[in-house]
Amino acid sequence: MKLAKLQSATPEEIWTYYPSTGLNNYDPKKMVLEASIIETYLLVDYLKEHNIKARFWYNNPLFIHNEKLLRIVGDKIIEEDISNLYYVSLREALSHPFFRVLKIILQNHGGDLVKPNMQTMDNAGCMNKFYAKRELYSKREKYLGDIIIPFNITQRDHDVFMNYVKEHLGDKIVLKKDCIQEGKGVIFKDLQRENQMKSISKILNSHKTKDREVLISRAYDIKREYRCYFTQHDDKKTIFSIKQRVNSEDIDVYDKDDITIYKNISVKWHEVKTDSDIFKFGSDLTRDMLEDLSYDTGCLEFAETTSGEIIFFEVNQMAGPLPFAGEDTKNMTKYYHRIFDNMFKK
Repeated sequence: MKLAKLQSATPEEIWTYYPSTGLNNYDPKKMVLEASIIETYLLVDYLKEHNIKARFWYNNPLFIHNEKLLRIVGDKIIEEDISNLYYVSLREALSHPFFRVLKIILQNHGGDLVKPNMQTMDNAGCMNKFYAKRELYSKREKYLGDIIIPFNITQRDHDVFMNYVKEHLGDKIVLKKDCIQEGKGVIFKDLQRENQMKSISKILNSHKTKDREVLISRAYDIKREYRCYFTQHDDKKTIFSIKQRVNSEDIDVYDKDDITIYKNISVKWHEVKTDSDIFKFGSDLTRDMLEDLSYDTGCLEFAETTSGEIIFFEVNQMAGPLPFAGEDTKNMTKYYHRIFDNMFKK
């Protein structure tokens, strides 16, 4: 509520309430760290600019009865007028059956259910790492590298299986558990170290749970990582902003049960200017990967290794904007406005 005044603010003013990357400018009395709040106010500005009437519901209980959408307000049940109604959600996965039926009902009345990357209604989570890797598998050798995916490996098979992994991927590996919040579920292992099998077995057993696949790959020596904010609009691929990330080397990643960004690893972000060779390099790679990816918006993440290889990580459906003050803030505003264009286009 302390930011309610941003309902009538310009994007430039809205961004001043979110920390700029590279600057120690966070004021807890004035600003927020939640990107979702900033995105909501950018959406409010977009709706006003395009004369789209809006009603905002926050955690209101809803239910569907046949072709009706009903909302519980206190001790009353209100039938909503859904003619030409767009139900908007920016970050939730919307995988619940309620939303699949709601989308059909809204479309039958001239509206729609809209959000970035509608694929996440079929995808088991907004940051499902396997969803993008399956689509990019035709370019596995170019962007994915060596991958092993276990299925139905029982406890008695673990030693034999891991001997195979070591023989084909080497001693230093990464195990990734799917459908996990970004920065978690990434486990580095050095198979030369003693007493590794107990924790590895625990990870391998997790694939028996629905939508908890496990992927194993080599542990690459990363030179730098890239986050490329893109949209596909009317068959045009646009990259609005690129950030470079360099991780600290002051921890032993093989000594952690899980790697959590910012908690285990301190990170430095660098702005990539749109007129630089690095921006062209990242943009060209992003466009090439997007040829095989169905995402209409998001943040594509990949790394460049010390030996010059390109390793794809994931597509994050929204990702924190990480704005740099000045030109990059304007670029991120254009990025969000294009997202909203995609959401509301017929």
